[in-house]
Amino acid sequence: MESSLRAYSIAILRVVIGFGLVLVLIGIARGEKQKEEKLVLTLQQLMNMAIEKSPEIGEGQSEIVAARSELEQVKGGYYPRVESIALVGPAEDAKRPVVAGTRIYDPSPEGIGIFGRFDFTVSQSLYTFGKLSNRKEAAIRGVRVKEHKLLEKKYEIVLRVKQLYYALILARAGIDAAGEATAFFDDARNRMTRLLELGSPNVTESDLYRIDAYRADTIRSRAEAEKGVKVTYFALKSLINLPPGAEFEVREKTLAMEEVQADLRSYIQRALEERPEFKQLEEALAAQESLTRAVRSDLYPSFFVALEGSLAGAPNRETLHNAYIPDEFNHANIGVVAGLKWNFDFSLSPKVDKEQAEYQKLLHTRATGRLNIPIQVAKSYQEVQEWKVAVDAYNKAAIASRKWVVTALVNFDMGVGTADDILRGIEKYGQNQGKYLEALFNYNLSLSELNYAAGMKDW
Repeated sequence: MESSLRAYSIAILRVVIGFGLVLVLIGIARGEKQKEEKLVLTLQQLMNMAIEKSPEIGEGQSEIVAARSELEQVKGGYYPRVESIALVGPAEDAKRPVVAGTRIYDPSPEGIGIFGRFDFTVSQSLYTFGKLSNRKEAAIRGVRVKEHKLLEKKYEIVLRVKQLYYALILARAGIDAAGEATAFFDDARNRMTRLLELGSPNVTESDLYRIDAYRADTIRSRAEAEKGVKVTYFALKSLINLPPGAEFEVREKTLAMEEVQADLRSYIQRALEERPEFKQLEEALAAQESLTRAVRSDLYPSFFVALEGSLAGAPNRETLHNAYIPDEFNHANIGVVAGLKWNFDFSLSPKVDKEQAEYQKLLHTRATGRLNIPIQVAKSYQEVQEWKVAVDAYNKAAIASRKWVVTALVNFDMGVGTADDILRGIEKYGQNQGKYLEALFNYNLSLSELNYAAGMKDW
């Protein structure tokens, strides 16, 4: 019985161990599968991830929080202000003086007691000549300045993502183009080698050397494109803040051509109205104007109403009830008063001049922007038009040169073509295809810069 129980236990143990090994192997397989899988991201997802994980955006959000705290601090000036002080200390024992005839006797015993006192003032501003309202308006505008500054950062991040994204696709397309040119060279070399073996007079051994000479540019172009892929991929990965072990792939394989959405005049008008820098500048101008008025209002008094009270008590001192002789140790006083506060500060006038100068400086900055921004928009707009023409021209040229290569290869096989015609055709195809990809890249990049200059949000 005992031996059969031991055998049964060993069998169960083997099953458990085997099941555990299966689970471990499944887990390892899943881990390897997850490790091999890559994120497939669109341009929109890349932009959103870069914005979400950017430390610059976090810094801007902290600045907004600080600006809102300053606003709440200014708003606190509208509420009653409470000032209080509590005192505890020693006090000599004292009894009420005794008057006998023309003499006053002090019957106080010798001794030291304790006293306590509490004074408070609750004041409420009534009219300040704009000290509070102007500073509140300046603080509100200050929050908006930080918000538009944050939006400006987002535009800049989006533009950087697009630049890297287009560069990555361009570099990969360059690898494919170099591979296609290499295939043409290999095809031509195979044809020439076969004809040489057949003793054809249409080809010489030097033609093979010419192929190797022409191939050098293709090899260099491929190496340059591979370097571009690695550099742009690493930069883009850093921008979206992926962990070291994570990898991603872009969904789009080729660059598309988006159409221009409006004419130049509309782009310029939108830039002057929607660009974050202009909105930020307008809010900064309004904030500086309010701040200038606030500093100027410091030259005038402030009217207020206040509730004042004082409580004091000393157990070892008798209270003296006399309206003409205040008792600092035993009393209870409270009352409402109205008044004004006026600070004569000779440094206020220069402060007003300084704030006014800052306001004028912002006005000049806005005027400069209104002159420069349209030029920037017009430059980007014309570059888009220029590269659009280049894309169409080089695309047609690449198609024509490819047909040239195919025709030259067929003619060479038929004995009516030359090796020189093949090589020049392959060379021209490589040049036109490269320029077509470059033009397509510059078109998309110029369009992104145009949208950035016009303040167009596309994320």
